[in-house]
Amino acid sequence: MEPLKVKRKTRNLGVNTAATQEESYKLIEEICATAKCTDGKHEGERVIAVRKFYLNKKGKGLQGACITCQKNRRKNRILKSRKMHGGLSHEQIDEGYIKKYGPTKECSKCKCEKPPSEFPISISMECGLHNHCTNCSIGNSQGNGGLRDFIFKPDKDGKRYKKEAACQKCGGTEKLAVDHICPIAKGGTDCIDNKQTLCTSCNSKKTDTIDRVLSNSLLCERYRDESLDFTDTTSLNQTLTRKVYEFRKQNIDDATLEQIKDSVAEYKKKYNLGHNLERIVNKIATLFKKS
Repeated sequence: MEPLKVKRKTRNLGVNTAATQEESYKLIEEICATAKCTDGKHEGERVIAVRKFYLNKKGKGLQGACITCQKNRRKNRILKSRKMHGGLSHEQIDEGYIKKYGPTKECSKCKCEKPPSEFPISISMECGLHNHCTNCSIGNSQGNGGLRDFIFKPDKDGKRYKKEAACQKCGGTEKLAVDHICPIAKGGTDCIDNKQTLCTSCNSKKTDTIDRVLSNSLLCERYRDESLDFTDTTSLNQTLTRKVYEFRKQNIDDATLEQIKDSVAEYKKKYNLGHNLERIVNKIATLFKKS
């Protein structure tokens, strides 16, 4: 039998971590060691080993098409999407999306309904747009040469944070990273009180969401509001996403490239940052289609 690949736990996989996958496959093999691929374009022998199939979402059975056929399907869908959307402008893709799916699209990360223009182009996707809105896409990576710093402009205190010896969630001691308790993309500060040590696994599961009760002090001053309900994290995530979006729109979407350049230069000087000014401005210009 082929060894199982370790898969990261996601919404689609449900409880199927590497350990439960092995257990599920063994239970299925006790009943029958082979299964039939239902894909009409399957090549070769249709009855193959059960480990040639992905488990279904409940982990108690197999998906109909084998792994090879599913990969071929995905490859063909990507080629078809690229052929359909390649060379089209954002406006043309937005127009096609609205005709086929409706006036709004839900961001799979922040769960907010937004117009198609608020999503980056992704010609490999069937709808032509990325599943994450622009705001969430910016926050997906911190290794972006300071770009996120200038998009969200978090308050800073200039103090150096020293990582703890272990993850403050699971207690692990390997692959430790600095995490913002209230994410920068949700209006959190870059001050030392808003930082914690997490392992990369806990950090990736947390993503840019608020997962615990916070206080106003962890938010940038411009977002502090006594009426915010910090006990309802779902509502708080949505409210702060909207506030950050409005701030970004006011400071980037409605500004000229020259104004953005001056704003970046001022912020860079204020906090004595060493990022390359031209590089940051060019990234912003590309991301927000400024000329």
